[in-house]
Amino acid sequence: MWQADQRHGPGVMVTQAGVCYQGTFQADKMVGPGILLSEDDSLYEGTFTRDLTLVGKGKVTFPIGFTLEGSFGSGAGGGLHTQGVLDTAALPPDPSSTRKRQLGLGVFPVESRWQGIYGPFWAFVHAGCPGELQEALLGFHVQSSRALRKSQEYLCCERTHPEDSACRMEDILEELLQHREREALQQCLRKALSNPLHPLGKLLRTLMLTFQATYAGVGANKHLQGLAQEEVKQHARELWAAYRGLLRVALQRKGQAPEEDEDAETRDLQVHGLVLPLMLPSFYSELFTLYLLLHEREDGLYSQGIAHLSLFPDTKLLEFLDVQKHLWPLKDLKLTTNQRCSLVRDNCFLSATECLQRIITTVDPREKLEVLERTYGEIEATVSRVLGQEHKLPMDDLLPLLIYVVSRARIQHLGAEIHLIRDLMDPIHTGGLYDFLLTALESCYEHIQKEDMRLHRLPSRWNSRAPW
Repeated sequence: MWQADQRHGPGVMVTQAGVCYQGTFQADKMVGPGILLSEDDSLYEGTFTRDLTLVGKGKVTFPIGFTLEGSFGSGAGGGLHTQGVLDTAALPPDPSSTRKRQLGLGVFPVESRWQGIYGPFWAFVHAGCPGELQEALLGFHVQSSRALRKSQEYLCCERTHPEDSACRMEDILEELLQHREREALQQCLRKALSNPLHPLGKLLRTLMLTFQATYAGVGANKHLQGLAQEEVKQHARELWAAYRGLLRVALQRKGQAPEEDEDAETRDLQVHGLVLPLMLPSFYSELFTLYLLLHEREDGLYSQGIAHLSLFPDTKLLEFLDVQKHLWPLKDLKLTTNQRCSLVRDNCFLSATECLQRIITTVDPREKLEVLERTYGEIEATVSRVLGQEHKLPMDDLLPLLIYVVSRARIQHLGAEIHLIRDLMDPIHTGGLYDFLLTALESCYEHIQKEDMRLHRLPSRWNSRAPW
């Protein structure tokens, strides 16, 4: 929060050294109780002075679980002096309290953020979208397409006549009226959001630039991931509300009755189905970077597990994962002269593996879930072909086969992908097939991280010279 261009009220500050502070500011200085998270995930909870020096009662939780609770102050020579109790018997802290702690959640309600951006737009809408205010809203000179074609100097800041802007706004509102069916509306929104001369496009671009300024560079900190993903979902809701506001003005100008108010379920369906896939690419780079940072440790363990599993030939890996032998697609193994099937790699369930690899080619959570569903279908199709009849896989059979496919797909940063999908997927899928498949993928990801998967070596009884 700010007052007279100074930090004032609750706030979060991130330094170039990666240190995060959360507390209360007065006249641009942090005072009173607060939280400090250092780059090594040490956590301090206590009071600060105006120059961010620890002072008074507080508690430090170290990454290994040790805690130091007592009084803090400035020591001789500018160091830190403390008097208290050091507890070395404490268990390692919950990652959600230190390493993965998210700052700002609950302190800054997402609905109240960035009102300086939404305010001018809603003032424009509530005024009835007059053409003479469109230029002020967009923040730069607006010309009609006809004027652009006539002028050879359209980059000059030469004002247009008010009626040009009015006609432009009339065209925008008329287009909204003509594209209200779902498929046509999706195309209309795509066109509007990609056009900086459209009020919706201008709003999205301003939100994107604000998001980049906040969460790129110094702001790319794992403790801000929760704030960022909250904002992206809120921006989608606000953009849908902005479209509804423009549509209401268009209907009023035509003398038509406004549309009925939406219930929460209908609104969420439109937000996740229409708006989020269109606006997410504008925020994806910075948002996914925060997910990478937050899940870096787990993704590192997963990568080690994948590296070790890649040493196994196909049949040895299927055996290691306890896949039932009657489900092995041995006919798919392409052997060269004098080659044994026990040495072949990356041939079993190849269609499912290639399908799963496409999960990183889209930013839309719904499309990522569709890729996962097709992967499941490819696994079942391969098994049905092997058995010679249609076969539905129970969970006990699916999980080891899915682990096999995940290990062969070698998707980088799978943990970040899974958590992003989980956070942004449509709530309507909760408890359904997509939720089930995502949970299964999470189980595979966690299983691959286990120590016995990362440290396993090929047993001596597996003699690569012997035929299978």
